[in-house]
Amino acid sequence: MSEERIHQARAALARAEQHWKVQVSCLSGGADGVIARAFGDTFLGDHISIGGLAPIGLHEVLCGHDDCAASLLAWYLATVSGPDAASPEVPKGIFWIRQRRALDQGGFYALSLPMAAMKPEPLMMAVDQQATALWTCEEVAKSGQVHAVILETTDYDLTTARRLQLACESGGARIIVLRPLARDGRIPTSSAWTRWQITPVNALSSPGPSTGRPTGNDHYLSLIGGRGVRPGSWKVKTDATTFSLSVADPLENRLSADIPKDRHAHA
Repeated sequence: MSEERIHQARAALARAEQHWKVQVSCLSGGADGVIARAFGDTFLGDHISIGGLAPIGLHEVLCGHDDCAASLLAWYLATVSGPDAASPEVPKGIFWIRQRRALDQGGFYALSLPMAAMKPEPLMMAVDQQATALWTCEEVAKSGQVHAVILETTDYDLTTARRLQLACESGGARIIVLRPLARDGRIPTSSAWTRWQITPVNALSSPGPSTGRPTGNDHYLSLIGGRGVRPGSWKVKTDATTFSLSVADPLENRLSADIPKDRHAHA
């Protein structure tokens, strides 16, 4: 009986190893291209099976509150790179697509982007319809002319997520989607490499109804799902001047009970 269990365990490990190799083969540059450290030198390999953030591909930020931190997180994920990342001969910029009224993100002010530090300067486009936003995102990502695309849009299905992922792979780009969180906390299926949520500390710690938009630089950053992801949570400090985040407390890598969990996190 014990030998049979050992055989089953070895077979399971072999399948897991093969699955990991298939995931890595989808990355530009293989496993060496992943961004292993972020948010102030925090090691992400303990939570993401490929060893860190995929430099090319789809990542999602799920938004459920009126706070600019989600936009700040999207910008950070779009611009972060590994220490050994090679600088392209022709620098590529960030293209931000905003679908009007897609999100209740009143705390974000577009002109606060650190444009002076970016060469070329980021471009921003506002559209009315989701179809236009998605089409533009795909075409820009496939063009190979940008480093990353940030997209604010209403919810979409798994087929659309896969199309965005294919656009990333075609053009060697990164797409960060600001995606609305369902009222019931349900998280739909997605092909995104990672899925994040950032919530003001006082939004979770203050009892009773909220009296206004949360303020302050302390937030809970949660990795809630993705491909080969083990969920985790960190207390972070946000800096709206530099559009950066740094971990202040790992929270023992446990998610708050108020943070929704992706049932596909280990897919």
